[in-house]
Amino acid sequence: MSEEVEKIRYDRLKVVCRRALEQSIRKSLNSDSIKSCYPSIAATEDGSRSLETARSQMTKFWFDSSMKEFELIFKEKNVDTKLNELDEIIQTAQRRKQSHQELPAHIDKLSADELIESTLLQGSDYSLDSLSMIYNQLCLDNTEMFEELQSLSTESESLKTDINAQLALLKKEVEVIDSQSTDFNLEELIVKLTENAD
Repeated sequence: MSEEVEKIRYDRLKVVCRRALEQSIRKSLNSDSIKSCYPSIAATEDGSRSLETARSQMTKFWFDSSMKEFELIFKEKNVDTKLNELDEIIQTAQRRKQSHQELPAHIDKLSADELIESTLLQGSDYSLDSLSMIYNQLCLDNTEMFEELQSLSTESESLKTDINAQLALLKKEVEVIDSQSTDFNLEELIVKLTENAD
């Protein structure tokens, strides 16, 4: 018959969050800091009451919305289940320690061969799973890298073709300029090249 597990860690976490939030709000939104932000309003009795009402509303809003955010985070991360499992593990270990239960096998009484065999048997499934997972990941990585290299190769071929086409065009334009006149300067060449490029 399994004993009842006292699940306390999740409740304690919520209490700690609540207290930390209350302390943070008390330090950040105290009456003096609000009044120092609005000294002209705080100078009158009505203004001071209004600021206190506003502070109370801000405090409630900040507290409620922060607690909802905590709850959302706890739910997303499955914190309650994990902390309940931790409670169970700790309490089981404590009960075992109190009742002086020991594991059936005493390591100091095992032979060297038995130790090696147990280590190999216990670790073999894990090792095979780990190696299989690593192999599959490496295959995926290799496939991605191969595809990326193919893409880069295609892109470089395209760039090479474009560069060769530009060089051929430049060569033709230089030949045209050469045939028109042998007396030209660099500035004229630049002007003609830009006109042809347009």
